[in-house]
Amino acid sequence: MFNQQNYGISEESHMSQTGKLEVISKQTTKVIAVCAKLEWKIDQFEKLMKLFKNGQSLVSKQFSCPQAPNIIWELHIYPNGKREEDIGNVSFFLRQTGLRNDDPLMTEFQIYALAGGNSRVSVCRDTKDFVSQQGRGKFQVSREKMMPSIKIDGSLDLVCEVEYLPPDSKIIVEESTSRRFDKLEFVNSPIYNVFDNVRRMYESELFTDCVIVVENKEFKAHRCILGQHSEVFRSMLNQGDMTEGKEGVIYINDANCESFKALLNFIYTGCTSGIEDFADDVLVVADKYAVLPLKEHCEQLLAKNINVRNVTKLIIFADTHSALILKQHCINFIAHRYKEILESCDWKELKKSNSELANEVLEKVLNFRSSPNNSFSESLDRFSSLKSGFDEDSPGSIPYYGQVTFVRQTPFGSPHSPFDDDVQSSSFERGRSYPIDRIIFEDDDIDRREPSGNPLPKRRRF
Repeated sequence: MFNQQNYGISEESHMSQTGKLEVISKQTTKVIAVCAKLEWKIDQFEKLMKLFKNGQSLVSKQFSCPQAPNIIWELHIYPNGKREEDIGNVSFFLRQTGLRNDDPLMTEFQIYALAGGNSRVSVCRDTKDFVSQQGRGKFQVSREKMMPSIKIDGSLDLVCEVEYLPPDSKIIVEESTSRRFDKLEFVNSPIYNVFDNVRRMYESELFTDCVIVVENKEFKAHRCILGQHSEVFRSMLNQGDMTEGKEGVIYINDANCESFKALLNFIYTGCTSGIEDFADDVLVVADKYAVLPLKEHCEQLLAKNINVRNVTKLIIFADTHSALILKQHCINFIAHRYKEILESCDWKELKKSNSELANEVLEKVLNFRSSPNNSFSESLDRFSSLKSGFDEDSPGSIPYYGQVTFVRQTPFGSPHSPFDDDVQSSSFERGRSYPIDRIIFEDDDIDRREPSGNPLPKRRRF
């Protein structure tokens, strides 16, 4: 059914109660920015950082955007730095080579490397003005920071995105006029009559042709309306060989009267008022009978009340009922309050009872915190930029590649890591994945090396 709120039925109406119209001049300013994007794969970049001379550079082929073909870009990379003081760093320059006039072109750009699991290692993000033949930078990135983005074969995948307004772009202002009813006028409108007629038909039980029994209470309803809003009801009532289809009687044994009444009220009127205190029960019923708009509304209601004490229970509830909106809200909350939550009794119990869900949540929390849109610690950037991604066949496991210590809980309850002296190195092979219990990024002065002899980065505590 229609949602009445979309038609202005609200106590907060800006209109007087005289039935006047509010006429709104809606204006939209359309600005069309263009984006030129470079995807550049550089083979053996790990060796180039060691073998290239200081000042020796790589230059990409020119790239541009079809909407502004006269604005051309190049990316310059110095694997061993541009100047003497840059040795040991990678220098990046972006150059504009197309425009021939002296007017600067204001540009927003970002350069990043693609690491395992489609995670990013940010090189730079900046806004600068460019004139023709001018290179802007220099952006310095240490070799250590570049290493997590190097693929196993030594290659590097770089992406450069440049966004700008072409000099000849036009700013367009469009206008449209709309009218909005106040509450008094809506009540007298034909639209309201449709809502009101359906509501009165439901309340008066006029022309009902089926009965739903919940906790020995009967709700009379209409097959056509139930079937229109729920595929589950449609299937039940459409089966001639089933009791529901023959007699038009549906017995509901796993819901209470209050939540099911809220479901019917939504189906007939689109109204959701008063369900805040039992939104979880309503969500269960809406999920079972596939009334998805009501289910999503309940998810949003529950998400408003997430806190440290209930987030673990809510994420179990969301996972049980495939409430993806609520689940994502819980993950976002855990990402910001993980220190308190991961030490809670509820979380420890979840790890024991449903380790697969716990690992899934932890993986998504790490991905969320390492997203380029979130400004979090460098240690998480390093973690999310491992050379191999998560093991697709083992949700929640992460690869040991020497940059982090993955502390694994043994069957006897004692934590061990790949660096413990009493654990054979063969049990933690490079490139394999292991279940997460704790992750440690810890500073130390021990000279750790891979079996090949290459030095390992220092550990950081997370």
